[in-house]
Amino acid sequence: MFTSKKEIVFNINKIIFSSLDIRDVYQTMSNELLKVIDFDRLSITLITEDNNLYENFVLSKDYEYTALKEGVFYPMEGSLMKRVVQFREPVIVDDTSKGRFLTDAVLFKEGIRSRLGFPLEYKGNVIGSVNFGAKQKDYYSKKHIHFFSQIAPQLAMAIENTRLFNKIKEAEKKYRDIIESSPDIIFECTSEGKFHLMSSAVEKITGYPAEQFYHSPGYGLALCHSDDQERVQNEIYQLLHGLRGILLDLEFRVIHKQGMVVWLSIEALPIKEGNTIVGIEGFCRDITERKKLEELKDNLIRDVTHELKTPVAKIEMAVDMFERSLKKENGGVPERGFQVHEILRNNIGRLKNSIKNILDISKLESGMELLNVSLFSVVDMVKQIVCEMTDAATAKGNVIVNLLPSGLPMIRADRDKIYQLVAHLIDNAIKFTEQGKINILARALPDALEVTVEDIGRGLDEETKRRVFEKFYKETPSAYGSGIGLAICKNIVQIHKGKIWVESQGKGMGSQFKFTLPVAGDR
Repeated sequence: MFTSKKEIVFNINKIIFSSLDIRDVYQTMSNELLKVIDFDRLSITLITEDNNLYENFVLSKDYEYTALKEGVFYPMEGSLMKRVVQFREPVIVDDTSKGRFLTDAVLFKEGIRSRLGFPLEYKGNVIGSVNFGAKQKDYYSKKHIHFFSQIAPQLAMAIENTRLFNKIKEAEKKYRDIIESSPDIIFECTSEGKFHLMSSAVEKITGYPAEQFYHSPGYGLALCHSDDQERVQNEIYQLLHGLRGILLDLEFRVIHKQGMVVWLSIEALPIKEGNTIVGIEGFCRDITERKKLEELKDNLIRDVTHELKTPVAKIEMAVDMFERSLKKENGGVPERGFQVHEILRNNIGRLKNSIKNILDISKLESGMELLNVSLFSVVDMVKQIVCEMTDAATAKGNVIVNLLPSGLPMIRADRDKIYQLVAHLIDNAIKFTEQGKINILARALPDALEVTVEDIGRGLDEETKRRVFEKFYKETPSAYGSGIGLAICKNIVQIHKGKIWVESQGKGMGSQFKFTLPVAGDR
């Protein structure tokens, strides 16, 4: 029976490793085994992770009906499988009619009279067993066990490879299902712009099928609106060259296949092999509807504020006429007339300031405001602002102290907007400080300039500190102003790639509004 054993072992081991899934070559392996081991039934059973069940993984037989079916899970208790696992050694049943295992009676009805169960071990653990069944009693012996021991380790390894292979396939399917069901464009591409992954959502959003991106390196960038291409290319360049760690909420336009403009927001991360960046991965979200709503909102704000400007101008002219009349007829006009005039004048000023602020923040938030960048000294600018705002501070008993040291680095920014930023922070400090000192400080950081406007005014609680830069937020609804000024400050700092924050120890403890801007050498 075992005369050509070595050749058969070689052939079987070769078959076992000829496929990633043992089920694909199982029948061929069974046919080869039949050359040396007579059997009427051969199965591989595998234990579940909790060791309570086993699966009839694969099965071959020369008869039609079987109660123990392939792909079905059975309880370990009372089975030959449990005995094999417990003692880690082969188990022989010479006569199933007298067998002590629950499955012996089942197999006896199918004509199987003797059995051999051989443990499959992988990395010190029994993962299952190979089971032979013969219609002849007392068939299996130690010779069969010895022969099969030469094949079992390779078979156990192949089965674990099958399990791993199946897990990978299942994970890939789930990953693919998630990608294909996502409304966003999910992508992976190399540093040369060659796409390895492009989800089908790209066709719904841009009109172009995913296949077109696979076949044309750099095709994604080619779809960018001409006004956005350089900006997007620069941001991706920084990501690929390690100049930034992540790309967040970069908004840009692409041209749809049918010619319309589509707005996208991209988030991306670098793909690394060791320490080398070899590509990027991320997703693009269609934000066209949101952009339309923002545009509608911006247009509405601009239209409303422009409509308000005309009647305000006419009211202001009427107040000027009223003022001239008061001065002309001063002798006969009661004091109440001057009071009414002052109330009108103050409220017109507030209304004009609110309209200006709403227009300013609308322009800043639209992202379409062009910066008039130049190189200038913050020291000189602050001197000018302090000089112009001293009278307003003195009127409330405050003193503005300019503590900026000489020799601070120049910055490259839009001077008018930085002027507006600092002036508003000082004006805010004046507004909420009575008979106190307002300090203007600055210091050079390694890659930025930090400016601080410090007061000894009312101070801020934690809730106000968290929300103070929100648009239209006011600590109390009746507070003076529109609640837009600090939101404008935040937008000005953000478009200059800086940061802004507030520090305060609490109510009555004053406040420190701070912001940073990149120094000229980094821009």
